[in-house]
Amino acid sequence: MKDTRDASLTPTNTHILDSYKVKTKAEMREYLQRLRDLYNDRAVNLRDMESMVREWRSHNFFYWMHIFRSRTKDVDLELHQSWYRELFCRVVDFFYFW
Repeated sequence: MKDTRDASLTPTNTHILDSYKVKTKAEMREYLQRLRDLYNDRAVNLRDMESMVREWRSHNFFYWMHIFRSRTKDVDLELHQSWYRELFCRVVDFFYFW
């Protein structure tokens, strides 16, 4: 399991280094929950868990497809996300079978 020190948290963003190394939904939820337990005043606590997992999985999908690897190896889970980005993550998540 990834170390929580691999994350940088602010009130509006959660940045996870080398997020592609975490592959399953269960591992992502567990990691995000550990961050929630450690930091109660950050964006990770204010955003829906499943929304963050979907966005993380969409980054992993593009990393796995070798698309924008330098940008998709890490994930930025921003607190406020546009509706079209959320929709896009939902569609991409559907095709990520890990």
